[in-house]
Amino acid sequence: MPLSVKPNAIEQEFILTCAAAAYDEAARAQFRRLAQRGLNWKYVLATSELHGVLPLLRARIDEYGAGIVPASVSTELNRACFANAARNLALTGELLSILALFEAEGIEAVPFKGPVLAEELFGTVSMRQFCDIDILVKPETVLRARNLLTARGYTPEFSLTPAREAEYIRSEHAFQLKRAEGSVIVELHWCFGSKSQAFPLAAHDVWQRLVPGHLQTTPVKTLCREDLFIYLCMHGAKHGWERLEWICSLARLVERSPDLDWDYLIETAYYYGALRGMYLALLLANDVCAVPLPQNIAELAIADKGARELADQLKARLFEQPTSHRAREFQRHAFYLRSRERLVDRVRIVWFSCARIPHPLAQDWDLFRLPSRMSFLYYFLRPLRLFRDYSMRILQG
Repeated sequence: MPLSVKPNAIEQEFILTCAAAAYDEAARAQFRRLAQRGLNWKYVLATSELHGVLPLLRARIDEYGAGIVPASVSTELNRACFANAARNLALTGELLSILALFEAEGIEAVPFKGPVLAEELFGTVSMRQFCDIDILVKPETVLRARNLLTARGYTPEFSLTPAREAEYIRSEHAFQLKRAEGSVIVELHWCFGSKSQAFPLAAHDVWQRLVPGHLQTTPVKTLCREDLFIYLCMHGAKHGWERLEWICSLARLVERSPDLDWDYLIETAYYYGALRGMYLALLLANDVCAVPLPQNIAELAIADKGARELADQLKARLFEQPTSHRAREFQRHAFYLRSRERLVDRVRIVWFSCARIPHPLAQDWDLFRLPSRMSFLYYFLRPLRLFRDYSMRILQG
């Protein structure tokens, strides 16, 4: 194999072909050409599952793979997708039960991501891979909602004193709860990002722009297309766009929303310093999933050299093997900083990341056991702990 050809390059090209949003005759011909190249199907299946695009792979193979894709591959793919569909239906049923419980107790709740996103973008909950339930509630009801879930059999990720709980709600954005039976995870949000992320989507504004939707046959309130677009752009940037499925969902949203209010999106992204993150997402949707963009929007995205550079880097490393958790977190954080165009936002992100009240599972709680009335000292102790950790890594290196 020539040195210029990356291992599994043909398999990766095949996965990207299957993940494309729109399919024309040229794409079908590309599918057939690649499928006949003697692919490493074990790699194709494993990588597609890792990137959350097994259902998309199966849809393309079912449609165009007859007589080309080995029967054993189709059988294995059908088995995996059936298991995914069964789990998604179970999570959807649980989500509907939780929403009914909250409604009975007078708690307004908005489901997003997960099954709602699958139905909205693909028409069925089986066409995405997701593993948890995301629900937005108002800050003043989050503790009641959390207690209802606890009574339902869910266990919070951690327990806090009332004082630290109040601090956590002020600085963070979600509680995570898990029910051992069925391994169901619920993320209960009261906003879309912590202060350390300077997330450009205010939950209190989102409540004013909710639109009617449905989940299965149940009517629900959900995010308007513009808010969903902003959320997907910044969620992807926050996580370094590591999963192909995130790009596919954003691309599908653009494809299925010809009436997106681009003027509003540009104005909002500019106000919150998130233009680069938006342009980056659009470039990825166009480059990776072949989604056509309005000409004026495409020109604006291409003109942002920072967004273009980040998009090229992401495409080059999209299929790289995962590194250690700490290295990935550092890489994600550095990438998120580069996706924000304003220096003031970068400074805020760094400051709140270093000086915020720490996450209850962070090392700071174990190193510095402070009384609740002195928890403000974490703002000073956390930077010292981070300086110690990173200076030691530099010296060791």
